[in-house]
Amino acid sequence: MGLLADLDRGILDLIFPRDCAVTQLPLDAGPFLHLSAAGAAALPRITDPRCLTCGHPFDGWLEGDRSCPHCAELHPAFGRALCVFRAKGPVRHILHRIKYERSPYLADDLVATAATDEAFRRHLAGSILVPVPLHADKAWSRGYNQSERIAVGLAGLIPGCSVHPLVEKYRPTESQTRLDRTQRLRNVAKAFRLQRGQTVDPRRRYVVIDDVLTTGATLHACAAILRAAGATSVDAAALAHG
Repeated sequence: MGLLADLDRGILDLIFPRDCAVTQLPLDAGPFLHLSAAGAAALPRITDPRCLTCGHPFDGWLEGDRSCPHCAELHPAFGRALCVFRAKGPVRHILHRIKYERSPYLADDLVATAATDEAFRRHLAGSILVPVPLHADKAWSRGYNQSERIAVGLAGLIPGCSVHPLVEKYRPTESQTRLDRTQRLRNVAKAFRLQRGQTVDPRRRYVVIDDVLTTGATLHACAAILRAAGATSVDAAALAHG
């Protein structure tokens, strides 16, 4: 953001003070543009124990079989997925605003908060981040790809990360929102391909990035493209799970 834009934003903040996207109260003098300290603390986080494949939280230590019903039938092409937040309450509300209410800027504070999670930082550090792509028609109508904005934000905050949009979505699909796991897998099958002219380096680690992981079908489909292109180490990450 340039100096004039900074000055304009400062003047606007004096006239129309921002409210926290979670608490709806005026922002404090914290590090975020759209979250107060109380708002950031209210975001429901995922902590261990969690599934070592899809990252879904286990609510309490499990005895005996610790398989995860959320990814048991997926057989994902990614090795491990990790998420910071549960996609419920204020996180779900913010994600909805990002995707459907033309508020991509709200992703920046979620990214900054997520980047303080040590497990998440370790998971991403030193990797090539590959954002889940939108179909060209959807990208044009929305005006942005939230997954790409998330990946770029993470790369700026986590050491050794870079962003390479290696995968493209060349077939439009229906919204995944109302589909079950089997329907989601079928919906995204053969919808993605490697960008023309792009290659992968089998010596590097790739992490596919999305805003939310629900069944893992989309992340699996993108990871499969990278595997087919020769990638030997592919993981996944999303800001939220649920």
